[in-house]
Amino acid sequence: MVRSVGQITMVDLDAQLRVWTAAWGMPWEGLARLLLAAVAAGLVGLEREIRGRQAGFRTTILISVGAALAMIVSFSFAQQSWPHDGGFTVSVDPAHVAYGVMTGIGLLCAGAIIKEGASVRGLTTAAGLWCAAALGLAAGLGLYLLALGAALLVVIVLWLVQYAEFRLPRIKYAQIIIRRSWAPGCVSHTVEELSADGLRVADVDFTRLEDINSVDIDLRIGFSVRSRFFQLAQKIEAHPDLELRAARNL
Repeated sequence: MVRSVGQITMVDLDAQLRVWTAAWGMPWEGLARLLLAAVAAGLVGLEREIRGRQAGFRTTILISVGAALAMIVSFSFAQQSWPHDGGFTVSVDPAHVAYGVMTGIGLLCAGAIIKEGASVRGLTTAAGLWCAAALGLAAGLGLYLLALGAALLVVIVLWLVQYAEFRLPRIKYAQIIIRRSWAPGCVSHTVEELSADGLRVADVDFTRLEDINSVDIDLRIGFSVRSRFFQLAQKIEAHPDLELRAARNL
């Protein structure tokens, strides 16, 4: 296969970086990889910190450095000459450490995900932490250019792609709780009234109150434009038979 000049240059640069750092020997080569892990994950953590996420700068760096250290230690184990009898061989697979790191980070990421009613928060933060661990493994393995390139790609996805998402048509949801007098068919009639304005009623729950003469209707409604949320609230407040009990964006 014929490679372009740019590809050859990148391959040569990556190889030169490995030869250059390998000449330092341990522990300096390992420290250089840990520093790379900190820098790569720091780019991701800085974006999370600016946006005010709990798993921000320090958390992301610690995860990446820990993953890089685990990979370095794993390869040190594999390179050791372990004493054994001639009848069998001893082999150490460094990839098992990578499996364990990513599994453990998966459990940590699950703790960053918060579900509140119909909404789920923290998915992007969890994905960022998982990527930080992967960056650490790449840095610990000595894949210098790949780790830096992947870090830049993650930052681009987190930072720049979000601006593109704002321009895309998206369905936004809100939870509305309405109280009205109970009558047969009042729930379906209320849904029909709201749907007549072009709103998308995704879910409906209702609870009859203790006096059984009133009912609370819990609706999850979709909007194409956020301003429709306020228009709907004003319409309900002006309706003679409906009482707006609660309204919140999801």
